[in-house]
Amino acid sequence: GLQWQFVLKGRAAEIPEEVPSNLGMAPRGSVVEPGVPDFGFAVRKKQEVWYDKVADLYEQAKAQQWNATTDIPWKDLRPLPDAIERAVCQLMTFLAENEFVALYLPAKFIGKIAPQFQEVVMFLATQGEDEARHLEVFTKRALANGGGLQYVSASTEWSLKSLLQQEDFTNGSFLLSVLGEGTFLELLKFIEEHAPEPVTAKILHNVRQDEGRHVTYGLAHIAYQLKRDPDLKNRLIQAAEERASFLYETSGNHPFVQHALAVLAGGGDGRTALASGAEQARGLTAIMHESRMKRLLSIGFEPDDAQRISALHGGSVRTFM
Repeated sequence: GLQWQFVLKGRAAEIPEEVPSNLGMAPRGSVVEPGVPDFGFAVRKKQEVWYDKVADLYEQAKAQQWNATTDIPWKDLRPLPDAIERAVCQLMTFLAENEFVALYLPAKFIGKIAPQFQEVVMFLATQGEDEARHLEVFTKRALANGGGLQYVSASTEWSLKSLLQQEDFTNGSFLLSVLGEGTFLELLKFIEEHAPEPVTAKILHNVRQDEGRHVTYGLAHIAYQLKRDPDLKNRLIQAAEERASFLYETSGNHPFVQHALAVLAGGGDGRTALASGAEQARGLTAIMHESRMKRLLSIGFEPDDAQRISALHGGSVRTFM
């Protein structure tokens, strides 16, 4: 087929370093009549959003779309022990809750980006479709096998509010995609590995593939920007500190989520199973920190700064996303 990056020629292929305010909704490379109004797009600089392979990510996103109704083997669900089913449903509730902010925040930012960065806008639209599908599939799994939706904590909601109130695209993308969804990847992998049946494992596998694309874009465009704006590091550290400060009074992992992870990893809610599961869940925290460190170092942070940011996210925030 005719992929996006192969059709771009001439002026349509020239990505402006900064978009003038008088181009409105004009497709890049078109001829614009004078007198076009200023739409007030806040993000008009290439370095704020760009990644040289964003069109490839867009093509991947289209090719890897899946259907939460037909691509999950729902008919294979079988009754589980009550403790296991409740644990799965608690985690599905928590995952769906987090996916709302992963949908709402990029959706808020799309309207801030100048349309001449069309590939980024289109990619973020696929991200919205991904998150809608994740909301659907997590909610369905909570309801499909008799367990039902479980508990939501105030501390998680405060954490999500601290993300949703971000107004700066770069800060929001860093906090959501690099730190939040980056950490989420490890959580999804942990639940997939300990899934009690193949339907849940398949759900987590598919979702993790989508989230990997979101993290790839988040890392890549922040790395692109850091190379061109060294001062950005301090602003991102400040954003992480401000979020941690906002959450200081309400921080703490959802106790029901911690219990559910322990039940799932241990294979039950007996004393021995819970002890084993809790130890594995503590190991997950260490893995999350190690992965955050690797991602931060890979995009240009110094070890001390990476350590500080990861500790802020894993310490004061402590709600995964």
